[in-house]
Amino acid sequence: MNRPFAFVTTAIFLLASSLTGWASDIDNCCFIDRQCQTDQQWTDGYWAFQNNQCPAPAPSQPLASAPKGGGPAQIDNCCFVDRQCNSDQEWTDGYWAFRNNQCSAPGPAPAAAASPAASEVLLRTANAVVIGDPIGHSIMPSISKTFDWPEGGVITYNNCCQGNWQCKSEQDWAEGYHAYQNKQCALPGRVISIVGDDEYVVFYTRRLEELERKLPHRYDYVLRGLDKIEQDTCQPNCSFGVNVDIATFLTYWWPPYENGWEMRESAVLVHEACHVHRARAVGFQRAPGCDPNLFWSEETICREMELAVVIELGAPSHVIEATRSMVAATRARNTGEVPCQEW
Repeated sequence: MNRPFAFVTTAIFLLASSLTGWASDIDNCCFIDRQCQTDQQWTDGYWAFQNNQCPAPAPSQPLASAPKGGGPAQIDNCCFVDRQCNSDQEWTDGYWAFRNNQCSAPGPAPAAAASPAASEVLLRTANAVVIGDPIGHSIMPSISKTFDWPEGGVITYNNCCQGNWQCKSEQDWAEGYHAYQNKQCALPGRVISIVGDDEYVVFYTRRLEELERKLPHRYDYVLRGLDKIEQDTCQPNCSFGVNVDIATFLTYWWPPYENGWEMRESAVLVHEACHVHRARAVGFQRAPGCDPNLFWSEETICREMELAVVIELGAPSHVIEATRSMVAATRARNTGEVPCQEW
């Protein structure tokens, strides 16, 4: 059963390789001898590390992961302290209660909400995290599944609150409806949510952290482009692509990703953000129907950016060459049929 969906799709390039793991080596002085709050400071810290200008050896850094087995790696929510939370709204309320020191039982001192550290997990629930800078946001990214495929395989929605917005009131829903009609669902600034199984959430959190450590400008590009990364549970088929209207990247989860292929997945985030940025630049104008020239031109541009990021990350040669081959095939327009999917 096919599942129609409103996506700028990426032709799936499957490689017979094991793809888990991620590079755990620290490569930035910001983890060693300095506090870094801006992209420029992270960039300076990276190059200082490359030039052996940190005064101390790099320590190993643990990941602040999503809760697994009922226990959080880092407590930042009253749901872990004094209450049972069963819905996204209860988890959201518990998070803000913790930030305002309103848990009835004592917990660790909350971090200052006004100036979160780079890559700080701002909100953690049972199956999602929100990462980035929430300052100035009246609506946060959704932490619920958007693509919960119904019987028949067709998803219909007419409100940003059904996609990438986390809506809490009737006013939010009213604004979400009008925003969707005008193709204005994009959230401002640099905030992104990751929604899926614990392992999926941790993996893509790692991917964002890798971009932030090594390529801060690419990290910023992703956070300004994508509002949401969501796991497709592949029932019955798997989907892969980005919905530019709601800035949501839907992707399957088939680990392991290792031997450098995890770096490729970091680059894929930049690729998918590329589609969103380009759609916004032209006011979401699209040619009617299925235009092969438009499709291949778009894919070539964003896949070339993906290749550049793979190289910039220092991926192993086999990963770089496989990505280079994919780009060459895309230029030659022989990576498969053009997906004809209507909006």
